Amino acid sequence: MRPGVLRWLGYAFGARLPVRYAPWVLHDLTCRTWFLRHLGRSAVQATPAALLALLPGPAWLRVTLPLFVLFSTLFMAALFSPMVREKRLYQHGYLPEVVLREDD
Repeated sequence: MRPGVLRWLGYAFGARLPVRYAPWVLHDLTCRTWFLRHLGRSAVQATPAALLALLPGPAWLRVTLPLFVLFSTLFMAALFSPMVREKRLYQHGYLPEVVLREDD
């Protein structure tokens, strides 16, 4: 069972999903593409930066500033992805030491 759009947005911003979504969360954080999913959630968190393009100023600045925010967000998300992954697993009732075995 997948969460709806509003629940997923809350999850993307760090909210805990109800217990019935636990299998989906486990899949989200342990599947082969977990890293890309993490970057996608981080990109969604950076979308309000697009509002910076509406500020007055030169065109190059209105384009460059949101791109810089997006790039910085994705860089930091990639850098801290293992820690965020473990935190989300703990948050949803899983023990990363058990779930994320290195021998898989």
